[in-house]
Amino acid sequence: MRQGAPYGAFDTGPHDVSCAATAGRHDRSMSAEDSGRDPRLADTRGMIIYRASRLEALLDPLQTLMQAAPPQHLLAPHSVIAAHPGMQRWLSRELALRRGPRGIVANLRIELPSEWLDRLALAALGEEAVALRPYRRDILRWRIHECLGGLGDSRVAAYLGDSGGSRAQRRFQLAERLARIYTRYLVYRADWLREWASGRDPTRSGTFLAPLWKMLHRQIALPHRGEMIARLLAALEKPAADVLGAEPLHVFGLAHLAPAELDVLRAVARHRPVVLYVPDPCREFWGGLRTDRQRLRELLREDPDAAATQVAFLGQDHPLLASWGRMGQQFMLALDDSGAAIDERHWQD
Repeated sequence: MRQGAPYGAFDTGPHDVSCAATAGRHDRSMSAEDSGRDPRLADTRGMIIYRASRLEALLDPLQTLMQAAPPQHLLAPHSVIAAHPGMQRWLSRELALRRGPRGIVANLRIELPSEWLDRLALAALGEEAVALRPYRRDILRWRIHECLGGLGDSRVAAYLGDSGGSRAQRRFQLAERLARIYTRYLVYRADWLREWASGRDPTRSGTFLAPLWKMLHRQIALPHRGEMIARLLAALEKPAADVLGAEPLHVFGLAHLAPAELDVLRAVARHRPVVLYVPDPCREFWGGLRTDRQRLRELLREDPDAAATQVAFLGQDHPLLASWGRMGQQFMLALDDSGAAIDERHWQD
């Protein structure tokens, strides 16, 4: 990485940003001969993606953009979304170290995606969207535990058995396992939950998950995470939507994100710049896989959980692509289709 330029190996300047925001996706490779122009993003909207195989290489554009486009209010903190708690600590430490032996990082709000979503929902809807107490796993499992007795499913009854002590243990274990499944569906399969709550089963699997969820949803009688995010997306369609500021929103280190949450970022990007700093293994990650990539998209649209889809993802020729995980692969496919105004990669990758 060339030293001295604000972006290091990323050379997006103000003209690049404004042109890309109006002309569509700007996807190119960076050279070491960067102009180092000062980027000004305060009046730019849209998604901007920076990719690198090393997290350290993504710190240069993050630091420069925070300096170039501060919050409008003097005392307002910069907003950064970090992938996980470990990334939160690493990011604050690395930004401080870059300021020298006596360096500090202050007035910087580094949040997890769920924390930011709740804060955004409070601003746009007046209520949280993620940390909904009735649907938390530790509470949901006891509701499930209560409902299992009245479910009337022969498979559940056969699994629980008749033995007193063993039956109580199995019932608790099953309730815990089902609560774990439902909390994942709240994030990734809200469409299934919506259909199940209405008495329909799009999976056509005949599983007891559908009637059990309908029973739970009726008992709780409150919207769940998927329904709240759908409301949030509708609110963000309004021109005057509250998106917690006009300065760039920085999203650092995400290797995967639920589709609904990526939709929220896209919606926010219509009101303020959303900059993603994405760890991407190598330039050739999707190289030579254009045909396969289109086929994978079609399989995902048809049925992401079908056996044919799983075989297609695991049977790819590239060993890194196959082993990196389906969630990460689907996230990269979604980023390719996100219509980003700018999509740049570190020149050394």
